Amino acid sequence: MYITTTDCNKCGKCWEVCPTDCIKHPEGLPFSCTTCGVCASVCPTTAIRKNKFGGYYVDRTRCTLCGLCVLHCPFDFAKIVDDPVLKMNRVRGICVRCGQCVKVCPKNARIDVLGHMEVPMDYARVLEIASPEKLKEILEGKKAEAKAVTAK
Repeated sequence: MYITTTDCNKCGKCWEVCPTDCIKHPEGLPFSCTTCGVCASVCPTTAIRKNKFGGYYVDRTRCTLCGLCVLHCPFDFAKIVDDPVLKMNRVRGICVRCGQCVKVCPKNARIDVLGHMEVPMDYARVLEIASPEKLKEILEGKKAEAKAVTAK
């Protein structure tokens, strides 16, 4: 998962370079797909698969465009779009963890927090770590410890 620190100058280079269109920018601040894997877990054809970098990709030969990934994406990143180059619809918005957003940031405000945490992470842990307090701890170099989630 990539996060944006307060050093961000809102230049937009990160979302311009993103090959999967997985960065939103509410109020100019970049917010990325968290790679929580919910999209992959609900895909009935296993078209959404984890890659070796910890991100996800969509195998277009398996994808039926059923829209379950769009429906279940907790942060509304996954979407079905018309691709004029391929002349077909396809799923976009899922992070492949290519790191291009980190490389182009002139302020080094994009941080890969997965290097600071244990993986794999479930969705509940992603939500907990995404809190401002936990992100501050991560940026200060502290190991991110998530509380155990108990079923009710």
